[in-house]
Amino acid sequence: MKNNSSYFEKAAFWLAAAFRANKLPFLSAVVFGLFAHMYAFTNKLLNADEISALFSKGATVKSGRWGLGLTSYIFPDVSMPWIYGLISLLLLACSICLIIKIFEIRSPVLKVVLSGAIICFPAVLGNFCFMFTSAPYALAIFMAVTAVHLFKAGGKLRCAAGVLLMALSLGIYQAYISLAASFLVLLMMQSLLSGEDAKSVLKKGILYFFLLVAALGLYYAVTFTIDLVGGQGYQEYEFTSGGGIIASLVRAYTSFIRTFTDGYFGYVNSGLSQAAHLVLMLLSLGCMAFAAIKARNAKNTALMLILVAIFPLSMNCMYLIASVDIIHSLVLFSFVSVYVLAAIVLDRVQGRALILRDVASVALALIVAGNVFYCNKVYLKMALQYENAYAFYNTLMAQIMDTPGFNSETVIDFVGSDAWGVKKFEEIDTEKLTGPNDDLVNIYTRVDFMKYYMGIDLYSYREDTIYADWYDEMPSYPDPGSIMMRPEENRIIIKLQ
Repeated sequence: MKNNSSYFEKAAFWLAAAFRANKLPFLSAVVFGLFAHMYAFTNKLLNADEISALFSKGATVKSGRWGLGLTSYIFPDVSMPWIYGLISLLLLACSICLIIKIFEIRSPVLKVVLSGAIICFPAVLGNFCFMFTSAPYALAIFMAVTAVHLFKAGGKLRCAAGVLLMALSLGIYQAYISLAASFLVLLMMQSLLSGEDAKSVLKKGILYFFLLVAALGLYYAVTFTIDLVGGQGYQEYEFTSGGGIIASLVRAYTSFIRTFTDGYFGYVNSGLSQAAHLVLMLLSLGCMAFAAIKARNAKNTALMLILVAIFPLSMNCMYLIASVDIIHSLVLFSFVSVYVLAAIVLDRVQGRALILRDVASVALALIVAGNVFYCNKVYLKMALQYENAYAFYNTLMAQIMDTPGFNSETVIDFVGSDAWGVKKFEEIDTEKLTGPNDDLVNIYTRVDFMKYYMGIDLYSYREDTIYADWYDEMPSYPDPGSIMMRPEENRIIIKLQ
């Protein structure tokens, strides 16, 4: 019967079989994802970038993200939270299933909690704070994971396809080179734990390295060609992060350590989460050490020690190729490799040591639960910030329109910041997570905010300052006299600073 099936029917059969084989991690990722992120899918949450990029993909070619621009052909340039949130969730769920397949995780419990740990990770939360790029970034993650899968499978055609997919992933968002790098290091670790000869594993590692370099080279070749042809300027990502290679290495390792000690970027966002992360790392390293002692293979042990030392660098290799000022929570999504490492190691334990797998599963479950609450707190803060800013500007615009002499041709000139009267909601600490921001409506986003989110499309301008005696004498808003009509210019000045 299948021989008489059309290509679409064969594809449907394949998808059905793939779903049956990966049902547990896929559904786990979707369920945990809805608990953590559904509020963002069903509400229009804002930050400064989201205000400006309601009908765009933000910075594309000029930031080296030519692939992000190409995704406009499949993801229209309209920031739609429900559909893009759902598409992103499904793509990430597929990525998680592929991760579990790559690393051959067998334990059903580990499949569930690992799925939750990845889908609820704060970098995913940060991704959904920028809904206008959420689906392309989820696609880039899927491409990077697929590239790793192809590299592992081997063969010239598969490796070539993997290089192409990795370059396309980087074209959407450069950060996922670190995800691929850390996963490839984990593959080498897993091979050693399985008893594979150190020489064979080292050969694999060298191949993986050159495949990543080839993907990076292809990405840069396309990027600089586009720059030469288009002349838009390649602005943000540099070859070094400043201070030389030693400084970059130090940043990479200190960032890894600070994630455990200081909750860097909100990745570890409570005392309980910090304890759970430390337990995971100790269990992983302890089980690896025990396996090395039991195997009594000096070469394998030596290579494993090298890989353990390289592992944090592989996760944070963006510090070697990007300027440090653009390293933020979205960039270091690769920290999820810590959870994958724990799953790889604890999935292998047997006998009495099975209790350690239970401990690791509980630790991962606690991390998942903590991140579910953290995600919803951050989304709540963003919703409150929007409502607060809307109320502030709604009141302000009512006063402006009541100013004698105002008409539809009046130029509205906002001068300064809106710091007064707009609450920052410090009660919800976002711990430097990229996404929610204190200056939701600033001098750059004010006009778009009023136009698209308040329905006020007037001749609005922004001024950083005005050098005039009459302006110096004006009080600041909301004091009387802070809104001044200049009849000769048909212009209203609002002094906000």
